[in-house]
Amino acid sequence: MLEEKILEFARLLRKGGVNVSVTQVTAAIQAAAAVGLAQEDFYTALLSTLIVDQIDQPLFDKLFRLYFFSLERGVLQKHINHNQHETDEASAVLPLVDSIEGTGTGRGAGASPYLLLVKAVRETNYPLLRRLGEMGIESLGDLEQGAINEIDKLIDQAKVAIGWYQAVNTLEKIRVQEKVSEIRYSKWLECLSYLEKYMESLLEEVLVKKFGYDAIEEIALAANIREKEFYRLDQLEIQEIRKHITKMARKLASRYSRRYRRAKHGKIDLRRTIKNAMINNGTPIRLKYRKRVISKPELILLCDVSGSVAVFSEFMLQLVYTIQNRFSHIRSFLFVNTVDEVTEFFTNNSIEEALEKAFAKARYAMSPFSDYGRVFRLFEKQYLPTFSPQSTLIILGDARNNYRHDERDSLQRIGEQVRRILWFNPQPGDQWNTEDSIIGIYAPYCRQVFECRNLKQLKEVTEAIL
Repeated sequence: MLEEKILEFARLLRKGGVNVSVTQVTAAIQAAAAVGLAQEDFYTALLSTLIVDQIDQPLFDKLFRLYFFSLERGVLQKHINHNQHETDEASAVLPLVDSIEGTGTGRGAGASPYLLLVKAVRETNYPLLRRLGEMGIESLGDLEQGAINEIDKLIDQAKVAIGWYQAVNTLEKIRVQEKVSEIRYSKWLECLSYLEKYMESLLEEVLVKKFGYDAIEEIALAANIREKEFYRLDQLEIQEIRKHITKMARKLASRYSRRYRRAKHGKIDLRRTIKNAMINNGTPIRLKYRKRVISKPELILLCDVSGSVAVFSEFMLQLVYTIQNRFSHIRSFLFVNTVDEVTEFFTNNSIEEALEKAFAKARYAMSPFSDYGRVFRLFEKQYLPTFSPQSTLIILGDARNNYRHDERDSLQRIGEQVRRILWFNPQPGDQWNTEDSIIGIYAPYCRQVFECRNLKQLKEVTEAIL
């Protein structure tokens, strides 16, 4: 019985993109048998045997909660110590919250939900936050099977029901008027983040209780951080991706592209020796040699930092500068509708400091809308003469040009000056060349165009070309 549940749980982890081997599953079964079914011990046994990469722990925690607590309630012996103070506090806020719906008579009667949300955040009142979260999920009513694939949309509806956006605007005004300190404001943001995660977990539990194992499978697929589009990542996931990129970069930094050059001594160059022998009627009178050298190419990064594309560009900058020993020289440029070089910020600063200064000080936008044509024209005029013919230009962007002139001739001339152009597009391939996307116009001037919308694809592409 227990073995079957652990096997099924391992299959869920694989659905979520976690590499779980047969050996790990065997170890998990043995560890669970050794420690028993007490909640904390069982959790630790599975975590330590099934999870190798720290980036996978949030997914493990989510699936562990949904599978063993929501779906298979009888598997574990729960050992929960209730905090009496918190229980009393939660009971005290119930009349206040219920009065929103007209069922209470407390001092909050007639209040709007967003005012209670403002109150809860300002006082860091977590019991009240949880009650508001429950109200938001309850407002969704009876959910159908298709709701499993619309969790983000449903969470947004729940936010509207409790006045989330009004509360955020009110808190921003209070922050300015009362000159709230950064420390206090960060606590407010923590409260909002907590509430959002709490509502998500509540909704997932509702779906699992109603639709069973199928719901957990869909949740696992959607939570696969390696295959989740960059633009859909939340702040916690972005932090996890940054850690993973650092780890990935260290592995890449130890690999080098190797080339052979002519030499007076070393390994015999069979191809050149035979070719030279043909001059002497096939007799290899003079041996030709070659030596192996490490190739360090020059790299130029041209990064679109408009809207959701900015996160992807930030990841790529972090990756490249972490492995900068792989290159003889790196130059970086940011753009939206104008372009500015930010190479200097990465010279004597940490990656985090460099990114912060680059985004804060560089002049790369006069409006929030991308203009690739204008950027290519300025890039050619201001910087092209300084590029080496041996350099590789990597363009990071979605090629959405907001219906402006494409200036393809400028990109063509740039391509003639550098060794090659590679384009990394963070949008799904089925969205290319739709609406204002003109990647099809620019593709002929690039050596290759890659779809690069998640961590898995970023890893595959960088390993292939670097």
